[in-house]
Amino acid sequence: MEGEETISYRTAGQETLADRLRLLIGSRSTRAAAEEWQLPYSTLNNYISRGTDPSFNVAIKIAERENVSLEWLAYGGTQRTPRALSENEARWHATSRPVDDPLQFAWSMVYSSLDDSEREALLRVIHKEGVQGIMSHAEIFGPLARHIASLSTSEKNRFMHEAMLIIDKIRREASS
Repeated sequence: MEGEETISYRTAGQETLADRLRLLIGSRSTRAAAEEWQLPYSTLNNYISRGTDPSFNVAIKIAERENVSLEWLAYGGTQRTPRALSENEARWHATSRPVDDPLQFAWSMVYSSLDDSEREALLRVIHKEGVQGIMSHAEIFGPLARHIASLSTSEKNRFMHEAMLIIDKIRREASS
């Protein structure tokens, strides 16, 4: 994007370009939107978190891919789209307003990056263990996981082999 002209975007009231980008991203992760818009993740993240402005060509690309008017993207207002979004296109625009809370935005990004089975498993763990239970597991197993991650591949394989042998032994003893 170097060498491209950038344009300054006015804001209507308090709404910013970053707010409109968040609205377009909707329930997707920033990374997923960047891929769909064919932008580097870091570039899109800078537009949202640092308030940098995209080049005119990038703004056109985003507006075309999201089927919003370039004028709406640049200035905001009520005329967001040149035509109604199809049901499939509209599913990405379910967020009625930008997420102001950074923690809520982070949770949304993590949640949207999971597939359905991972979401279900996560919710089961949260329901079964509760947040305090998960946090206590993290305090206990976090240092162990970091240590295991620092092992070489052969050491990890050896560790996993030994751990599986111990688990099998415990299962056999429990079933007898």
